[in-house]
Amino acid sequence: MILIIAFKELIDALRDKRTMLVVLLSSLLGMPLMMLMMSEIVGRIEIQTEKHTVRVRGLDNAPGLENYFMRQGVEIKPVDDHYEYQLKTKKIAEPVLLIPVDFQQKLERGERPVLEIVSDSSNKDTQTGMFPLQHLLSTYIQEQANLNLRLRGISPDVLNVVEITERDLSRNTGDGAELKGLLPFTLIMTMLTAGMYAAIDTSAGERERGSLEPLMMTPVSSWSFALGKWLAVAALSMSVVVFSVLSLLPSRLLIRSESVKIMFQFSSIELLTMLLVLLPLAACASAVQIAVAIKSKSHKEAQARTSLLLMMAPLMLLAGMMKQGADPVWFNWIPVLAQNQLIVKLFNNETVLVTEVLTPVFICCVISWGALYYVSKKLRKLA
Repeated sequence: MILIIAFKELIDALRDKRTMLVVLLSSLLGMPLMMLMMSEIVGRIEIQTEKHTVRVRGLDNAPGLENYFMRQGVEIKPVDDHYEYQLKTKKIAEPVLLIPVDFQQKLERGERPVLEIVSDSSNKDTQTGMFPLQHLLSTYIQEQANLNLRLRGISPDVLNVVEITERDLSRNTGDGAELKGLLPFTLIMTMLTAGMYAAIDTSAGERERGSLEPLMMTPVSSWSFALGKWLAVAALSMSVVVFSVLSLLPSRLLIRSESVKIMFQFSSIELLTMLLVLLPLAACASAVQIAVAIKSKSHKEAQARTSLLLMMAPLMLLAGMMKQGADPVWFNWIPVLAQNQLIVKLFNNETVLVTEVLTPVFICCVISWGALYYVSKKLRKLA
């Protein structure tokens, strides 16, 4: 009887155009579009970093600096007096270097001239070009300092009393490292959104249409109805999770940046672990959404209630981003937050303990049972 109810609710949900649209778009196009956008953003950053273009005003005042730029293969583009307006209107995609009139004279007298870099924080392209320009100027300053020491018969090595090397243990490096953290958020929000309309339609929708009371007059128990409705909604949400996770593999073909493509190398064990983490959360979210919507007397009221529930997920994820140091133990006991932290660990190739996976699964089972018990009691009152 439970399976018959679930099949009936699933057919009704698939007939709903909004549900079908959300399921198809989120499961089939969600991850490919996310990968494509990430590839474009990282590719844009890499192009800006490797472009080797410098916008300069007053380069005639620094012939030595001009010679250094030419030796480094940098393309020099002069700007006019309207550079500030061009930066604000985003007609210039690089920061502007201002060289004072007395730059060369101060440098020859041993004084410290001032170079000014002008950018606009609202112009993201100029912010991306700040680091390459600063690095280029720092190497020029280092070269001038070494030349001054050699002219005085002093080895530049006396300044380098310590040699520093760096070694990063994480594979989550590169310009796309921060963007990679958006994938767990996208997966979780897609899963939570997928079953929302089906949960509303199978509870508040039937109550508004007046078809819920006749169903409850049948000899079928309210617990069977609760389980059947939950299985139908959970099947939709879990199917979206499966297709979204599996779409990570073909979605890598859309990545044009090699650095991003290297980061997204998933093994079959990692994908299975990801499914094991997300599928119980999808079932739990479906039960909670039905429990929230069953109290509503209309479709609009249920949509408002579930939307508030949906807004809680980003707040939980924000709490995980604000923490410092290692994840607290209680993170494993908070749905959504625990799954997000586990997926981040999988993406970063960190060790994931069995208890870290089983604890959120247990919590989701407990919450699902409590939500379904509440739904069955509410249906019994409607009978």
